[in-house]
Amino acid sequence: MRVPRLDWKKPAWPWHEVQPDEEMRQKAESGDVISQYMLGFSMFYGEGVPRDTGEGVKWLHASGEGGYLKAQTALGLLFLKGASGVPKDEAEAVRWLEKAAQQGSVVAQSSLGGLYLAKESPVRDPEAGVVWLKRAAGQGDVSAQLALGRMYGKGYVVAQNDEESVRWYRKAAEQGHKDGQTQLGIAHYRGKGVAQSFGEARKWFEQAVAQDDAAAMSNLGVMVGRGEGFPKDETKAVEWFRKAAEKGNDDGQSNLGAAYYRGNGVAQDFAEALKWFRKAAEQGHALAQFRLGYMYVVGHGVTADPIEAEKWIGKSAEQGNPMALKWLRERAGQK
Repeated sequence: MRVPRLDWKKPAWPWHEVQPDEEMRQKAESGDVISQYMLGFSMFYGEGVPRDTGEGVKWLHASGEGGYLKAQTALGLLFLKGASGVPKDEAEAVRWLEKAAQQGSVVAQSSLGGLYLAKESPVRDPEAGVVWLKRAAGQGDVSAQLALGRMYGKGYVVAQNDEESVRWYRKAAEQGHKDGQTQLGIAHYRGKGVAQSFGEARKWFEQAVAQDDAAAMSNLGVMVGRGEGFPKDETKAVEWFRKAAEKGNDDGQSNLGAAYYRGNGVAQDFAEALKWFRKAAEQGHALAQFRLGYMYVVGHGVTADPIEAEKWIGKSAEQGNPMALKWLRERAGQK
């Protein structure tokens, strides 16, 4: 079971169904910020009027400068993502998102937090990023809650704190988000930041599986295969691993490969093991990379190849996998 990589999710672009008319244009020209926003949005996308991105941005800008929250958020997202006629400009995105965030926009707060925390961002400001994420998360933004859960779990920017990680994952899980449910299940399974409980782990994994979450499927397979919270059933475990693997989940692929390699719950088949280890390894799964490399060492399911073996075990070692590190140390000692 692994905690997924940190992944910032950008909010969807806002939408409206109001069609522009002459009265709206007159109101916009007289300084009505709502009309300016609606006219600008319509012109930018060509909704009910000929498309004119330049004029659209001009009206959105006027509305935003007039203090209209939706226009400020819209401009922030436009410059954050870039669009036809609007080049990506993170400094300009910050200017508008800050205005909207100060007015309490959850979308702006979450987007601003992610932007400030992004490693490649030219406006990176981790401390400010955490502040804005917490404000968004406190208002119930699930993406911000999940991000904080990952950050506290890994000690990224903030001090590592399992209890705080669980607290944020629980908020997302209790809102019905499958990623939060899976991560809360992992916490209960491991007993990290919360009391260890196979029953609680099973409950949360099953809720996530009901939403078709592949990671939860793989985790249920682990529990079933080990007889943790379920009667032990290696055949059923393989069924869960296969479901997860076929959805592209790297843990599921690695676990399915291990089942084929060992012959647990399925007939032993080195070729199938190699196939699934490779799929997971190519996604960056450290344990699968080691397993794939080891198959090249011993020649199981493939012709032994020390160069391929060292390549994959090296990739695993780069991620800190202890078995890979040990293998490389022992190999170096033999030279």
